[in-house]
Amino acid sequence: MCADITPLYDPVVLLQQSLDLWDTPYVELDIFATDRAVQIVDVVDTFCRTHLGASIAGYLFYGASVGSTHGVRLMDGREVVIKARPPAHVNPDLPLGAHDVEIVCHVMQWLRARSYPCPHVLLHPTALGAGVATVEEFLAPGTYGDAFVPVCRQTIAAGLATLVSLLRAYSGERPRRRQFQRSATLYPQPHGKIFNFPATAAGAEWIDDVARRARQTEAHALEWILGHGDWKVEHLRFQEGRIVVVYDWDSLVVGAETELLGGTAHGFTADWTREGVRRIPTADDICAFVADYEHACSRSFTKQERQSVFAACVYWIAYSARCTHALSPSTTEWPPDTFPYLLRTEGEVLLAAATG
Repeated sequence: MCADITPLYDPVVLLQQSLDLWDTPYVELDIFATDRAVQIVDVVDTFCRTHLGASIAGYLFYGASVGSTHGVRLMDGREVVIKARPPAHVNPDLPLGAHDVEIVCHVMQWLRARSYPCPHVLLHPTALGAGVATVEEFLAPGTYGDAFVPVCRQTIAAGLATLVSLLRAYSGERPRRRQFQRSATLYPQPHGKIFNFPATAAGAEWIDDVARRARQTEAHALEWILGHGDWKVEHLRFQEGRIVVVYDWDSLVVGAETELLGGTAHGFTADWTREGVRRIPTADDICAFVADYEHACSRSFTKQERQSVFAACVYWIAYSARCTHALSPSTTEWPPDTFPYLLRTEGEVLLAAATG
């Protein structure tokens, strides 16, 4: 617990501030069937009294992305994080139903038993509104990192290599979620309803062309591993050159190692929770990260493996650029520190690495 140093916020005020940022708060509507902060807080408070035995004293933080995350302090002093997911049918390409989330909880327990720095699960999947929620301890050691600093970048790459190596020994049921779910369509269903790809297709043809070329170049090994599919600086905290906590375990995925690394390399520098920080890597940053991962693994990729890493990376950049375009489809001149800018200025360089 961090009751003596963690600020406490009025739940309704904090939620309303977040809701006001969205034209349509899709996540809250999918889970709670309302966009009124007072009603959402009432549902969460009832959940806490029913399943945790205490009412909410105040909020530590609130965030909404794929799901709805409530950091709360209870009246008895406990500080916990309630993570609510929309109903599974909302996005079949992001399977987060009760059974899927239960698998995530088991993996987290397995990791903690081996002293891995992930939060302790206090409540396994339980109905909340129309969705499913879990409760974790509020764990907030260490500080934010800057992935553009070489030492931090190396720590992030080595951390991914360590996790991948550790999870090779996990023998339990694996999640259904692939590393970037693929289908017959060029892209999966976007991770948020705010990204309407069909309605914003005009002007995005150049993005789709690069994504298609990158996807055709991928040739991943058939061996699938277990890993963290959103391994980036936003979800890590650091202390004395070490990673001291890892968040966002809903991003647990299976896939080829080259696919996992390529997806990670495209955005390992990003932290969307903080303002005024650089987020998008350059081609040099990406190449250095891949080299750092190889060094941490004490091996070098084969030519085919390396090609697949960079092809996956370019595909992910294109997907992210497509999301950015969907939010501003009339924009044609993209500024630096955006994925469309990275794709337009350095996509061909990275694709050349994929094609040898």
